[in-house]
Formats: sequence, C-alpha cells, structure tokens
Amino acid sequence: MKQDIELLENESIIRGLRFPHKIERVTQIVITAGRFSCLVDFRCYTLQAPAMALFLPGQVIESLDIDDDFAGFGMVMSSEFTDSMNLPVSLQERLFLKNTQFHTLSEEMLDAYMSCYKQVSSVIKQEDNPYREQIVKHLFSAYYYGLGYYVHSTQTMPSAMTSQEEICDRYIALVAKHFKRQRDIGFYADKLCISNKYLSTLLKQNTGMTALEWIERYVVLYAKSCLSSTTMTIQQISDELDFPSQSVFGKYFKRVEGVSPKAYRLSLMDNE
Repeated sequence: MKQDIELLENESIIRGLRFPHKIERVTQIVITAGRFSCLVDFRCYTLQAPAMALFLPGQVIESLDIDDDFAGFGMVMSSEFTDSMNLPVSLQERLFLKNTQFHTLSEEMLDAYMSCYKQVSSVIKQEDNPYREQIVKHLFSAYYYGLGYYVHSTQTMPSAMTSQEEICDRYIALVAKHFKRQRDIGFYADKLCISNKYLSTLLKQNTGMTALEWIERYVVLYAKSCLSSTTMTIQQISDELDFPSQSVFGKYFKRVEGVSPKAYRLSLMDNE
C-alpha cells in the first residue's frame, strides 16, 4: 500500500519543487494558499490558490518561484494502482492529457479534495483493516470521477493554432519523445518535412529558442533531474542519454549549463 500511494504534506512538496525533478508516478498537488510558478517540460505555469496540478510520469518539473505563504497537500500514485481502478478510457484521456493538468478550483471542489485526502490518510493508517486497499481504491475511483466531471464542465475549447504554431508544437512533442537518442536537427526536420534552417527560424520566431536550443534544454534538464532526484552515476546518466562517453556528456552539459555534472550535483548537496 505504501508503495502504491504516498501522501505529501506541505514541507515535502516544497522540498520536491526545489530542484529539477523527474516525475516517476502520477502526482497531484492541491494548493490551498499562496502561489507558485513552475516549468513543466519547459512550459511555464502559474497557479494561485485554490488550484490543482497533476504531473504525469516522464515529465520534468522545475520550480521557479514559491510564495512564502504557500500551503498545500498532495498524493502520489503508482501506475499499477491507477490501472487497478479500471477507469474508463474516456475518463483517463480527459484527466491525463497534458493540456488538462492545471485547474483553478472552486471552494466546493477544494473541500472535496481535502475530504478525500483526509479519508485516504485515515484509512491508510488502519493497518489491521483487511479491506484497507479496497476502501482506498474506491475512494480514489469516486474522487477521479468527480474530478473528470469538474474538468469537463470547466474546460474551454482551445484556440485554433496557426500552421506555424502547429509545426512548433509538433516539433517540441517530437523532441520530448526522442531527445535521449536524437540530437540532430535534421532528424526532426525530416519528420516534419521541412528544412533545418526553416525549422530553426520558425522555432526562434515563435518560442524565442532555436531548434537546437530546445534539444539542448531537454537533454540538460533531464540530466539535472537525474542528478538531483536519483542516485544514478554520471556514467549511467551519460549512457541513458546515449552519449558516446562520460567525457562527451560532461562537455555537452558544461557548455549548456555552465558547470560540469559533478559540480552541479555538489552544488545541490551544499544547498541542502
């Protein structure tokens, strides 16, 4: 049960947002006071209480700013646990698409989230209860059905993208999928059936970064998340990102970030 569900209190949320962090399990944070801004896969989001954020496996979150009066709570669930709830595919798509992760909450929904959190917390502590896992599963099922209805009722239709914005969006999605193995702009330009030069010009005009800068930021932010939130060695991170050697990875990281991977990890330890 403890491996399937983890409840987050205020201090653990703030600690988790201090450094780039790779999301391994579905993580939901409810903000009850204050405001925080964060980068999720290089897109900036600002949430003001009362609000809810849902972070998905594979994403990298990087804190930008947290108010001194920030307060909140959260829940982390394994994919095995969310799968075991057997939520309808239509509901999962509504909840777990990356453009529906951040919501301002009504006071009614905030009360519902707080009630669910308290009930789950209470049941988890009942270690002698033979039905503990089933009760928690049913509580979360009811919770997600309510969340799905709320998302559906408050969702606004996205504005139509221009053809250039659509190409940029497709490029960023491709980089997010392939950055561990593909750092050549030509690979992405071929996928999009446009020239390298046009792709970089388009990205610079629409996002402020060139195509190459997007790749570099994905690679380095992923590396930073591994350095800060895992025990992986620098060699293992280099292998994960398909660099020919640790030395090549170190030079790449330093060129983009300004410090070596080892110095970056040491700086995190100094700030603890």
